[in-house]
Amino acid sequence: MELFPQRRNAVLVPRLRQRVPATQRHSPRDEGFDSMKRNVSGTISDAAARAASAAVSPAASARLSGTLIRCGLALSTMVFAVAAVAADLVPVAQVEQDYVKPQRLVDVGDGRRMNLFCLGEGRITVVFDAGLSDWSSTWALIQPAVARTTRACSYDRAGMGYSDPSPRPRTPQAAVEDLHALLERGGIGGPVVLVGHSLGGFNAKLFAVTHPEQVAGLVLVDPAEERLWDRVESSLARRFGAAPVRAARAEDEKDMAAAIAHFADCAQTTRTGGLTEQKYRRCTDPVRLPLGAAILKERRALQQTAAYQDTQWSEIAHCMYAKDAEADARYRRLFAGRAPLRDLPLIVLTHGLYDLSDANWEVHYRSWRKAHELTAAQSRRGRHEMVAFANHNIQVDRPDAVVDAVAAVLAMIEHPQ
Repeated sequence: MELFPQRRNAVLVPRLRQRVPATQRHSPRDEGFDSMKRNVSGTISDAAARAASAAVSPAASARLSGTLIRCGLALSTMVFAVAAVAADLVPVAQVEQDYVKPQRLVDVGDGRRMNLFCLGEGRITVVFDAGLSDWSSTWALIQPAVARTTRACSYDRAGMGYSDPSPRPRTPQAAVEDLHALLERGGIGGPVVLVGHSLGGFNAKLFAVTHPEQVAGLVLVDPAEERLWDRVESSLARRFGAAPVRAARAEDEKDMAAAIAHFADCAQTTRTGGLTEQKYRRCTDPVRLPLGAAILKERRALQQTAAYQDTQWSEIAHCMYAKDAEADARYRRLFAGRAPLRDLPLIVLTHGLYDLSDANWEVHYRSWRKAHELTAAQSRRGRHEMVAFANHNIQVDRPDAVVDAVAAVLAMIEHPQ
């Protein structure tokens, strides 16, 4: 689930799900594409850029076409490299059956088992952690491609996918402790590369700062950010003025409370009578067509269970955006200083597309991007990269960008400065 990208609560709060009609919508902006224009020989390859139209949904492709035409690029110039990048990925039809059943169920203590799925071989293991309300199937477009060069493992957090639920509140710290137990009891030795999306991105960063000896590198895919407004408010105020930034912060706090209440209702409704079709749509992620029919069917089945809805609510209610002064103080201590992640190979990816249909959305988007820049700076070897033609779910919109980032971090590990 999108955990507060650009207008951070847009998916969490039902009233914000409604889309602005195309005739009333301002043009979408693509910061990743703008970066490419400024950096034509830079780090984002032409091949990756041209492949975007194959990775996004039809609606996003239509918006992308307009953006490219306005920028003076003909879409015909984008065709050549689609096959070149797609050749590095594994078609989902070849692997989807692996993601619609439990794989290895590892005993992590307290009578609980967690689902672990590993592919490939290599000296370094790459471990994938999904975003809020999500699990290992979200990596179906990426994990098999990474497994061609090294060992790649995805897992389901407690209560998600095929992992047993936990009686503990689903705080980021609880997720870190579960992952620590899973790596140990699952026999994954040696430092690993953690790849985390959204909430999973913050979990990965928290794991790295609390267990530095176990982490060789990080790829944070549009990660959620702790203490976001405390970290970015002064910088944004210089750009937008203090009043709009304070208004955006207040909007986030109000909508976060509404989101927690909404998903508590989803969980209660599921436990007492089940979700109607309309309620299901309001209590789960939008459909992600690139994952394929088999995965989407299984996702729908699992998302309607009480275990899933209870865990989804608990993850939201205890995430880094919820009011928790004690957790915020701990995060402040852990990430204090100039480089709390030292020289850890690190790439932070930020989605490039954002909507301008609301006057405040640029403030929200810039807060997201600025926080990512600050996170990249937490390592002396950190890099921040914009991903063109992608919304928050970069792992679905631009899987090639994630595969490339993992390869880059592996190269940084093999060739330290």
